[in-house]
Amino acid sequence: MDNCQKVIRLRSLNAKTDPAALAREVVDKCDLIHKSQLADVEQIIFYLKNRKDNTGVDIADNNMGHRSAIASHRSLARPHTAMSSSGVSSSSNQVKAESPDISINHIDEYVELLYEDLSERIRGSAMILQVARNPDNLEELEKNEACLSALSRVLREDWRKSLDLSTNIIYIFFCFSTYTKFHPVIVQYKIGSLCMDVIDYELRRYESMRNEIDVRKNPLGSTPLSAKASKEKLNNSSDDFLDLMNEERPKEMEPPRRRIPELKQRPKSGNWSSFHSSMSSSLIKSQILNSSYHEALSSNGTQTPDSGMSSSGDMKATSNEALDRNDPKVKKEEIDRLNKQLKLFAKKQEQLLRVAFYLLLNMAENVKLEEKMRRKNIVKMLVKALDRQNIDLLMLITTFLKKLSIVGDNKDDMSDLNIVAKLPRLFQSGHSDLVQVTLKLVFNLSFDGSIRKKMIAAGYLPMLVMFINDEKHHGIAVKILYHMSLDDKVKALFTHTECVQMATDAIILNLNSKVDLDLIALCINLSLNRRNAQIMVEGNRLHSLMDRAFKYQDGLLMKLLRNLSQHESLQPLFIDYVGDLARILTICDDESFIVECLGILGNLSLADLDYSQILQNFQLIPWIRNVLVPGTKMDDLVLDTIVYLGTCAHDELCALLFCRAQVVLSLIELLKAKQEDDEIVLQIIFVFQQILRHESTREYMIKETESPAYLIDLMHDKNSEIRKVCDYCLDIIAISNNEWAKRIKLEKFRNHNSQWLCMVESQQHEDNNEDYNEQEEEEHDLNTYLRGEYLDNCDLYNSNQTNKENEDNDSNNSNNPASPSNSTYGRPASSFARSQDLDDLYNMSISTKSSQGSSQGDNSFIFKSNKSLDADCLHEEFLMA
Repeated sequence: MDNCQKVIRLRSLNAKTDPAALAREVVDKCDLIHKSQLADVEQIIFYLKNRKDNTGVDIADNNMGHRSAIASHRSLARPHTAMSSSGVSSSSNQVKAESPDISINHIDEYVELLYEDLSERIRGSAMILQVARNPDNLEELEKNEACLSALSRVLREDWRKSLDLSTNIIYIFFCFSTYTKFHPVIVQYKIGSLCMDVIDYELRRYESMRNEIDVRKNPLGSTPLSAKASKEKLNNSSDDFLDLMNEERPKEMEPPRRRIPELKQRPKSGNWSSFHSSMSSSLIKSQILNSSYHEALSSNGTQTPDSGMSSSGDMKATSNEALDRNDPKVKKEEIDRLNKQLKLFAKKQEQLLRVAFYLLLNMAENVKLEEKMRRKNIVKMLVKALDRQNIDLLMLITTFLKKLSIVGDNKDDMSDLNIVAKLPRLFQSGHSDLVQVTLKLVFNLSFDGSIRKKMIAAGYLPMLVMFINDEKHHGIAVKILYHMSLDDKVKALFTHTECVQMATDAIILNLNSKVDLDLIALCINLSLNRRNAQIMVEGNRLHSLMDRAFKYQDGLLMKLLRNLSQHESLQPLFIDYVGDLARILTICDDESFIVECLGILGNLSLADLDYSQILQNFQLIPWIRNVLVPGTKMDDLVLDTIVYLGTCAHDELCALLFCRAQVVLSLIELLKAKQEDDEIVLQIIFVFQQILRHESTREYMIKETESPAYLIDLMHDKNSEIRKVCDYCLDIIAISNNEWAKRIKLEKFRNHNSQWLCMVESQQHEDNNEDYNEQEEEEHDLNTYLRGEYLDNCDLYNSNQTNKENEDNDSNNSNNPASPSNSTYGRPASSFARSQDLDDLYNMSISTKSSQGSSQGDNSFIFKSNKSLDADCLHEEFLMA
């Protein structure tokens, strides 16, 4: 029944203690004792105080009836869920098997073992670990300052001497780190900083051992060396490793040297002495460190991890002797033996690394502590440890890196350490959980464009595509592929994989009403590439996609189809669906779906398509005018409607229909309301341009609407695309109408010389103020040629200009109002000059007037014969109306 007790030690109990005050303190601090039992506790304390041996023994009186109230505590140690029993806990399980009565009641005895020799310290730490693995004991251990202080001191002083000792002590503090409330204990004893020192040391030690084996495999290295030089190189590497093994070790704490423990198996050569002579000093140490917990504890303290070490001079001699042997078979056996010893050492070392990294991961919940870890190069340590083979360790490291990767500085450090080159090996591990957490790390890193380029160069794309059909990894793999599809150059690389076919088929075969958002987003990005778009529509996939889009009215799926319709080579495939797209506009209530349908119709610039027939058959004109009313529909719908009008207006019949149905007037009203929206303004002006290109509608646009005035206002817009389209429209107007040509010419002159005119006007204003106020400031007077009367002599439209108006159509320089012949003062010449496009339009206008509507000139003005007749009839009807 001892294991069912809660022991309370009264360390301050002496002859002068007040039993009543101490009893109240015990009841307040112990949750298991009810306040109603205060008198019983006081009686027990009084009894302990007055007995002969009052040295602070446990409160335990089997004859008292209140024992059950004090001792209701579980003590059965259960394995911690964070660490597997097959990993770090091997030694503690062995100790538990040998000492089944391990209990927190004997914690003082375990602490005393920490002050003995190394083997006893290992045994004591293993016993304390068994106590700490029971979460119910952590609160009691937290209050035991003597125990925690002894553990932290032993770890700080002896962690280089034994992997077992370091692992046990760090594991004890790891048990505390699993609960946030105990994190201050770890911070108080600076265990986190010490863990990072241990990790850094162990990683460097392992790397040094690997390098030593590499030297033995290839003594000459990459460059030819003499035998003497190779011997010196090997000796130096052994010396450096010995220095690393003995780094910062206190000499007074050096354990006694005893015989080397015998190996379980004799070497194949049968020469026992040569076996020892062929081993390097570092691997003899690693062999001893790799001995199991059972071997360490069964030696009864007669062996230590560093026992049996010979002098460094002897080790150099044996190394030289081994090097002098040229027998390939012996050399191969020696290297195999060294590799085996290294693997055994790495296995035990990885247990230590795992529990240390896990402790740091738990402590990284605190942002400030995580920042301290970053400054001590935690990222570098984690990336270096990715070369290990232990699956559990790799999962822990990858999880830690995933957590750190959300910070920009950590992500940059990972990129600099070339983490991208280390992760493909984890994809091929075959361990599902490791692959999953690695994909999550890659997903975090894939937000960075430069890292995505490295991933593509490292061959990530084919590996990620393989995970699309894996149900467990499908979601995260598609997210990463979506990030990669953001780069235009990478989109073309998808054509060399099966990603496009697999993703498209996944959308078509989906039985749910809604498609996976990540998958459809990936396809939308890929569809912008022409070759990917062709692959998507192969095998009658376009019909399946269109059928699904109309069935569920899926806006995202229709957006995918809209991207496909942007490619000219695929546009003829959409002719069969034009009627369905036009019909859905007036019957669907989902504006986002209508926007995508309009987008497809706006992309279809096909010569064989009768746009006017579509508008009339499906009664789209009233619907369009309703959409163009400012403020009634969302801007995206309005914008795509205008784009569709621009596509239709390329047809002369549609242009006439827009003028007769007053759609142009609705566009002008919308232009007034949306002056700040550059995209809407640009598309409206483009519609004007398309209508002005037709002779039958040009006169209506110029004389019956205010479009020329608005085009002049927008001629100076800050958006270069708007200015470009405006200039083209104004050139057409200037050729067709002489009155507007003068105004356009004047506005362009004023715009070109606006800065100079503003300076002159401001100076005239200053001169007038000086005359009115009679202020005589000599230093501010200007020269005569800059005075205000200059503007009075500037006749932009003199008599000579009107007489030579016909000559102005052929040349702009004959009557330039800014030329020196019209003024005695020098001023900048106007930059207005008829462009090549203007000349073409002018010639086009002359030819069309002479031929009375015959189809000549640019191919863009050629129409079908039946359409031309309809256009003539509609034009006459429009003029009569």
